[in-house]
Amino acid sequence: MLTVSTSTGAQGAVRTAAIARSVQAPRVDPVEAFPADDSALLRKLQMLQTPLARTRSLVRTRNALHSMSIGSTADLWVQKGSLSGSRVNAQVPATLLAQSQHANIWVDSSLSLSQSELAQVQADFENAYASDTAHFASPDYGSNAPGMQPQYTTCAQGGAKQGTGAAYIQEPADHRIDVMIVNSSNLGGLGGYFSGANLMTQSTLNCLNGSNTTYESNEAPFIFVGWFADSGTNYVLQEDLVRSTAHEFQHLINFVNHSILAPGASSSSFNGYEETYINEGLSMLAQDLAVQRMYGAHGVQFDVDDAMSRATVYLSAPSQYSLTAFSGIDPSSWGGNGSAQYNCGGGCYGGAYLFERYLRDRFGGDEYTHEMETSGVVGDQNLQAATGESESSLIGDFTLAMAANTLQVNSPDSRFRFGSLNLTGTYADQFGQSTSLTGVSALPYSGTGMSVNAPLGGVAFVRISSVPAAGTPISVTTSTPSFALQGGLAQK
Repeated sequence: MLTVSTSTGAQGAVRTAAIARSVQAPRVDPVEAFPADDSALLRKLQMLQTPLARTRSLVRTRNALHSMSIGSTADLWVQKGSLSGSRVNAQVPATLLAQSQHANIWVDSSLSLSQSELAQVQADFENAYASDTAHFASPDYGSNAPGMQPQYTTCAQGGAKQGTGAAYIQEPADHRIDVMIVNSSNLGGLGGYFSGANLMTQSTLNCLNGSNTTYESNEAPFIFVGWFADSGTNYVLQEDLVRSTAHEFQHLINFVNHSILAPGASSSSFNGYEETYINEGLSMLAQDLAVQRMYGAHGVQFDVDDAMSRATVYLSAPSQYSLTAFSGIDPSSWGGNGSAQYNCGGGCYGGAYLFERYLRDRFGGDEYTHEMETSGVVGDQNLQAATGESESSLIGDFTLAMAANTLQVNSPDSRFRFGSLNLTGTYADQFGQSTSLTGVSALPYSGTGMSVNAPLGGVAFVRISSVPAAGTPISVTTSTPSFALQGGLAQK
């Protein structure tokens, strides 16, 4: 008898041996300051929509930053975050030090970058831009986009109502993305982020600000990426900024396509923000694709140092994580405290990455990722639109594919083939270091009965070492019958 206990958090299963790493990464890469989740902001925004929702009006535009020349300075709003999700708005002095074809590069004034370092920052973002726009979608939107049509209440600073207007800024005429390189201390020591608030007018956000919430906008399409001097300049320029610019830019693309360009964005009941585990999984996938684009000619096919590193955390103890809730219990080396945490830096991102890696390989590569950005729907409806399969069946297939890949079972059925990433393979990064994966960890079956724990939206694996010729009867039950339990068997 195998009993599966279901919990509301990612709790309790005993860990098996951690997945081996032949060479240690230079450090544990920081998680985002907070996950890409502007759902609360968008819910509040809906309350401001006026009865004039379908009346065209002049779009308020500012884009003052885009009229500045190289060498200009500005105090930019930056959100200083923590793993708990708390954030504080602070103005950080920055200088516009460079302009590339698709970016304005702002640098935290507490940092000093040489011209060669600045040139590499530009190259990193241009690589991310080319990769993300090719594999995902465009960040561009016009004044006729559905999300630009509704009228919302606008307020002066302090909250006094002053009229109506569009919630979103007009896209800058130069179409450049603003990229701010932030001293890690000004991000709370954590990684970068994207916030949809920067695409909104401050006069709209003023109506949402109160004693418990404050939104500030730079009124320009911004992404923020951290500069971690202790990692060494070479690592920052050749890994950190290659992956992080692609990661945060995918979030911006996702927001534009779901919240501004989606056909339903003019409706007051529209839910325009992608579920966190899908959005973060797509951004982790964006890291893979950007690193491959930058270093593929040298044989690097995956973001070994970050995406794969987080995947090893998930694979070492999958029953500690809820994929769909984007929560879990990380080891202490990844900031875990023994209890389930939302936006956990290791396994939450690692599981989301593996899920999207599997789906992209199974459902046609760019055809899948394009559809996930442009379908006009989010969450399980988005997965259904992109794949023709339900969220539940996709997660079930994904977990069995991990088991089959770990056992090196070559299934003729595409549902159970993991794809281009071999979960028991060894991969080299762009620095010549290697990571070895040992597959998904499983608890050994005692043969007489055992109980395992799995979180809602998660999975537990059990290993049966040998089966006699006559077979072994296994009965699987759940201690929480009000929730659905799916089971599967991979055998070699």
